[in-house]
Amino acid sequence: MRTRPAGLAAIAVAALALTACGTGQGQADGGEGGPDDKTPITLSLWSFFTDREQGVIDARLEAFQKEYPWITVDHTGGQNDDTLLQAVRGNTAPDVALSGNSEAVASYCSTGVFQNLEDRIKESDADIDSILPSTLAYTSYEDERCALPVMADVYGLYFNQDMLDAAGVEVPKTWDELAEAAKKLTVRNADGSIQVAGFVPLLDFQENNVATFTPGWDLTWYDEDGAAAMASDPQWAEMLEWQKELIDWYGYDDLQEYVAGLGAEFSAENPLHTGRLAMAVDGEWRVAFIDDQAPDLNYGTAPMPSVDEAGYGGGIISGTTVGIPRGSKHSDAAWLLAEYLATDTENLVDLTLELRNVPTTTGALEDESIRTIDQFNVMLDIAANENTRSVPGTPAGAAPRELMGQFLQGWQAGDETDVKKGLAAVAKQIDSQISQASGGNAP
Repeated sequence: MRTRPAGLAAIAVAALALTACGTGQGQADGGEGGPDDKTPITLSLWSFFTDREQGVIDARLEAFQKEYPWITVDHTGGQNDDTLLQAVRGNTAPDVALSGNSEAVASYCSTGVFQNLEDRIKESDADIDSILPSTLAYTSYEDERCALPVMADVYGLYFNQDMLDAAGVEVPKTWDELAEAAKKLTVRNADGSIQVAGFVPLLDFQENNVATFTPGWDLTWYDEDGAAAMASDPQWAEMLEWQKELIDWYGYDDLQEYVAGLGAEFSAENPLHTGRLAMAVDGEWRVAFIDDQAPDLNYGTAPMPSVDEAGYGGGIISGTTVGIPRGSKHSDAAWLLAEYLATDTENLVDLTLELRNVPTTTGALEDESIRTIDQFNVMLDIAANENTRSVPGTPAGAAPRELMGQFLQGWQAGDETDVKKGLAAVAKQIDSQISQASGGNAP
């Protein structure tokens, strides 16, 4: 699984959610097949998983069915936000949904796409306290919890150890150290073009974006009143000015030419695999990719650099969530599956070993069986670090980050030159998008 940030369609997703349903309306009674009924039923589960990863989920569903023998689970993979929202709107929703877009949860909560789970949690024996607070943060909105986390992604710094050793470079812990290391590690061809980049500072390159950089730069997304804080928090401008200085050192056109000649991120030709990139931001899944596609690579992992020594060790976290959509025909039984997927330690440990994602409970994180690869252990430690956090959710889903991305296109290219003016404009757009997405719930 690679729970990557959603694309520009997320803006439309938030709008579609508003037309899909009204909060709390049309909930099914759902008693059939529940723990007090045990009538044989078939639960429908939708997920975004495909191919091998869908098979991993199917194996865990078999284990669930042994524990709850009156419940059969029919798993349909390859689904996404659009198909889920259309099904909810058309009253053909599945009983349970695994979503790969944690940024959408706030809009699902605020519009009733996912049912409120608060009462079910209170009435059950679910060990919610064992779930990592950083993942609980992105499965609710305001006072309503409508989802639970099921595995997560964290991001760290990957580096080619041989390159660092040859250049006499230590693993950077601050952004200034990263910039200096990147310059020492960069190799240019005779014509000045980039042969090997120490680090690519573009915020639209692979896993580089304002979300993955948030903890390291200690970015505040929204102030106490909920207004976008890109203009009021000086860390945003500081981050972008640092980034632009390193872009200018490389040369924007040279970076564009270099990136255009690289292999695809999720392929054996990934530039970290092939020795064309010395350091990169990536998720925990890269460990499995390297093991499969570049087993001889001598590499290491570390937390992202930080502007604050006390904050070093943390990172950004996001991931898979499970919810019970509005219109679920067997919501009591659906809760049993959601609770199992989110809190059962054996389930989470197995998913960690098979998918190489990060478990979302303290019990699973402490299980020694998942700590078999040093580079992966670093990512587990990032997940457990108290400084790890998620980007705050809003009813607008991923729209705030995408609006920021649009501004960054001009900033990186040098077309936007006034960073404070640009950030103020983006903050205004974000406030408008959130206001529009919060305008009300359609019946």
